Order: sequence, then C-alpha cells, then structure tokens
Amino acid sequence: RILAVIPARGDSKGIPQKNICPFNGKPLIVHSVEVAKKSPSVDRIIVSTNSEEIAAVAKGAGAEVPFLRPAEFAGDKSNVADAVIHLLAELKSREGYEPDYVLLLQPTNPLRTADDIEKSIELIQKRNGDSLVSIYATSEPLLITKDAEDTLTLVNNDLFTSTNRQLMPTYYRLDGCMVFLVNTKSFLETRSFFGGKIIGYEIERW
Repeated sequence: RILAVIPARGDSKGIPQKNICPFNGKPLIVHSVEVAKKSPSVDRIIVSTNSEEIAAVAKGAGAEVPFLRPAEFAGDKSNVADAVIHLLAELKSREGYEPDYVLLLQPTNPLRTADDIEKSIELIQKRNGDSLVSIYATSEPLLITKDAEDTLTLVNNDLFTSTNRQLMPTYYRLDGCMVFLVNTKSFLETRSFFGGKIIGYEIERW
C-alpha cells in the first residue's frame, strides 16, 4: 500500500497562501492531488495541513484531510518528516492503517507526471531500495565550500587530477524533488526521506 502525502502548511511567509495560489488555471496544490489520482499504484492521498482553507481546496480536488496538522508541526522551522511521522501515528491509532511506502509530493513541484510516480515505485522495488529521490544529471559537477576567512576548499578535486574528463562519472543534483518515496519501516527508523539504501530516479532537467 502506497500512501501519497502532500504537505501544505498554511501561513507561508515567502508567498502568502502559496499552496492555493492559482497556477495554470487551478490552485497550486490541486496539481499534486490530480497527478496522485492518476497513479494507479497510489492507495490513498492525504494532505497534511494546518489550514482550513487549504483543507477545503484539497478535499474539493479529491484528497483526504482526516485531521488538521497540530501547530507544533506547522511552524516556519517545522520538519516535514516530523509532520509525516505524526500523520502515520495518527492513522495507525485511529484506523489501524499502515502503508508500505510513503510518497511525498510537495505542491511546489507541480510539473511531475503520473508516469514519474509509477516509474519511481517500480524502480525502488526493483532495486530493493529503502528510499528514492528524483534527480537530474548536471554539467556543473565542481563543488566548492568557503569558510569564514573566505578560503575555498574543493570538495571533489578529482576533476582537476583526472587526465581524461570523459572517464569521469556523471554527476547529479536533486531536482527540487519532484518525487520522494520511502519504505515506511525505514522512514520511521531513520526519521528521514534519505535513509538506508537511497535510489535515484532520473528525470529530464527541465
């Protein structure tokens, strides 16, 4: 069983009510609800929010909002993982419902497709992974850090020591994370969407 969770905290400071702002003809969050509904492997779709207004929009689009997110998990510095852990605990306590996987769909990434979701599910099972994130190949692999004294450190200076650039491995970046997918047992043990054996699902850079 695969539970799609769409986290949509209210009272955003950067863009007020961003999760229900209109985007391409409909509230932003609706895009994530609709793509989850098109994915046959998804068992349930639940929106985790502290906002009655967002909850109403989500329910209107076909998602469940069985309860509002408590304030302690809805602040500016709140961790999404903690909110999802609370959600899972409540679902187990109230309904006895325990999904095998949690699919996290952030509403601020509306361009994912149902095909992305289905292929991610297929890949994590095929590779026997604990978690999966979507990534894209990048042509900008050089990583540099700078300390308080403005001194630079090359994180992967093998780019400068290699005599054949063509033999260098391909580098990848998180794409803003169109898809987070995690085995529920692993997630509850590590309290992270990057726990255990992490699988990368590659998408086009756009």
